Amino acid sequence: MLRDATVVDADAVAMLVLHELERRQLRQLRRVSKEQLSQLLFVGYHQPDFRYGFPQARVYQNQGVAVGVAYGYPARRETQLDNQWTALFDRLQVTAPQVPVIRPHALADEWYLDLLTVNSRYAHKTYQQQWFDEWLMSDVLRRARLSGARYVGLDVRPGSPLASLAAQFGFVGTQWRSFDRRSLFHLRYKLTAEI
Repeated sequence: MLRDATVVDADAVAMLVLHELERRQLRQLRRVSKEQLSQLLFVGYHQPDFRYGFPQARVYQNQGVAVGVAYGYPARRETQLDNQWTALFDRLQVTAPQVPVIRPHALADEWYLDLLTVNSRYAHKTYQQQWFDEWLMSDVLRRARLSGARYVGLDVRPGSPLASLAAQFGFVGTQWRSFDRRSLFHLRYKLTAEI
C-alpha cells in the first residue's frame, strides 16, 4: 500500500535513507559515523523542512511496515529543505562537513526525485504484478503531475537500479553532472496533463 509517511515511520524510513546514503558514498559524510548519521536522519525526519523529513516522503507499506520510500519535491523548495543540515549537525554536537552535504540538483521546471529505495529484503517482491519500486515510481509521477510540474528530474549513477527503473518508465538522459567528485547522469521525464 502506498501512503504519505508519518512520524510513526521514523525508524524504518531513517534506516532506508541511511542505507541509500551509504550506497552513494558521499565524501562529505565520511567523517560522520554510521551511528551519528543514523541519529541525524532520525532527528531530521521529524523536521518538516528537512530534505529527508516525513512531509516529503511517500512510503510503500507491507504488513504495516514501511519497506520502501520515495523522497521528492518541487524544485522551488529544494534550497529551503537543505537549510536544516547545519542545524542538525549542531544539535547533535557533530562537526558539520565543510561543503554542503547535498547541493541543489533540480532544474527550475522540475519536480525532483531525490531518493527512491526499497528494503533489500523486499526488492524482489511484487504486488498485483508490479515490483514495490515500480509502485513508488508510478506514485512519484502521479504526485508530480498533480503538483503542476512539467518534468520529473533525478540524478543517477549509470547502471544503478534506479537508472534502470527510470529507463523503464521512459526517463531520458539530458546532461552529465559532477557532484562529490562523481559523475551523475541527470534524467528527465516529461509529464502530460493526464492524471
